[in-house]
Amino acid sequence: MLLLSLLLFFPDNTQAQRVALKTNLTDWMTASPNLSVEFAVSNRLTLDLSGTATPFRYKPDFYFRHIRLQPEFRYWLVSLLTKHYVGITAFYSTYDVGYKERGYFGDSYAAGLTYGYNWILSRRWNFELNAGVGAIRYRLARYRPGTAHPAPDDSGWIVAPVKLGISFVYVLK
Repeated sequence: MLLLSLLLFFPDNTQAQRVALKTNLTDWMTASPNLSVEFAVSNRLTLDLSGTATPFRYKPDFYFRHIRLQPEFRYWLVSLLTKHYVGITAFYSTYDVGYKERGYFGDSYAAGLTYGYNWILSRRWNFELNAGVGAIRYRLARYRPGTAHPAPDDSGWIVAPVKLGISFVYVLK
């Protein structure tokens, strides 16, 4: 924890600070607007902070609403914001999903390991692929759409994907 604090509050100034803004196409495929910001904390370490939300109700009996916040520390193997990285991620999510006669309401949190690759497309644009797996703790309540949400009455742990990304990256100076 001390090392992490030192990296965050006393970054290595031998390299110019870099910041990137990103959007994840896999989230957009589920109609989930999203945005990430990634910034350097040392020559090889970045912190990525992402958020996504889906506030939509498509029909009275079909909806997918959620909010997810996901930080990730990334260690770049070759160069900052380019090529291979490995990371540690966590997330918190709350959700309300319903279709016809079934609805699920609850929240989850997770921690896991990630791997990614970042291609330079131009001076400011990159393309990134990433994936991660980890442990997810969930709490949920099953209910019939159109009725009140009950308190979560089911919970458990699962090993599952915690990150999947196809992202366009805009690098700021």
